[in-house]
Amino acid sequence: MGEWESNVQAEVERGVRRRAGLVVGVRRGTESLVRGRSVDGGALDGRSLFEIGSITKTFNAILLADGVVRGDWSLTTPVRELLPAGTTVPTLSGVEITLEHLATHTSGLPNAPLPIVGGSIAMMRGRDPYAALTSEALLTALGAARLKRTPGTGKMHYSNLGAGVLGAAMAHAAGRSWEDLVAVRICEPLGLVDTTVDARLDAVQRSRLVPGVRARGRAAPAWPLAGMPGAGALRSTADDLLRFLAAQLRPDDTPLGETIRLTQVRRADGAPAVGLGWMRVDKPHLLWWHNGGTGGYRSFAGFRPERGDAVVVLSNQARSVDLVGLRVLRALDGGAR
Repeated sequence: MGEWESNVQAEVERGVRRRAGLVVGVRRGTESLVRGRSVDGGALDGRSLFEIGSITKTFNAILLADGVVRGDWSLTTPVRELLPAGTTVPTLSGVEITLEHLATHTSGLPNAPLPIVGGSIAMMRGRDPYAALTSEALLTALGAARLKRTPGTGKMHYSNLGAGVLGAAMAHAAGRSWEDLVAVRICEPLGLVDTTVDARLDAVQRSRLVPGVRARGRAAPAWPLAGMPGAGALRSTADDLLRFLAAQLRPDDTPLGETIRLTQVRRADGAPAVGLGWMRVDKPHLLWWHNGGTGGYRSFAGFRPERGDAVVVLSNQARSVDLVGLRVLRALDGGAR
């Protein structure tokens, strides 16, 4: 085992001390490595399935870019044009919300499509705060939302509501479900075999789904997010996400080259800067990244085009893994553990 492989293994051992389970995947040039372990010693590997939460938004953004490349819509298309007739979409200062605004979190929409207090209480009690949210209720929430700023102005304001609306708009315009679009336009071209929504897991996949854990070791219910899948509904594995990240590193080696490159254009400044779906950090090396979290899971995915490497971290406990991912990247640079 080389030094960098040893460093990755050490980060897994360190990270699992405070989590029920952890899987770390690394892509370095043409080499891939996956290491995993649960705190009780059980086996976790590259085929173990986890809820990936908001990493789903990077898939949502690829669907957006794919539609641009196909000529189905443009980044400046008002989302109103893709939604069912009669849908109310808020505006401010006469400015409409565009598809790009939704993908870059600059729409001015609030974070959640439900009262924050009610959602917080549900989460504290271990429930899915979005369980009762249907696709119809999502659009009702959109119509009732008050914009925090004029679309396209000011710093990004993270919005699950916006991501959900973007997914719903693209699905309606395409005339098929959001999960169908992900399967046909992303997973099949990139060879992803285990990336899907909860309702589509088969019996074998469900047997590989690692149970989620919330605070104090209590079991966490699933978050299907069926009413707004574009915001965070996907389940996936380290193996699939490494294939996905390899495509981000070398888009022209895939059938989605032009589409993927379109997502990797800096579009909004702030902390952090963003592309389409991805967050961006420029120092010490260019890093595109996103994290995710549901009731009993946390995730991190990042790739560095200039370094030719990528990292995915998946955990079945509601404790951030961002630092684990950043430490693994540092380990790939030869940094001290």
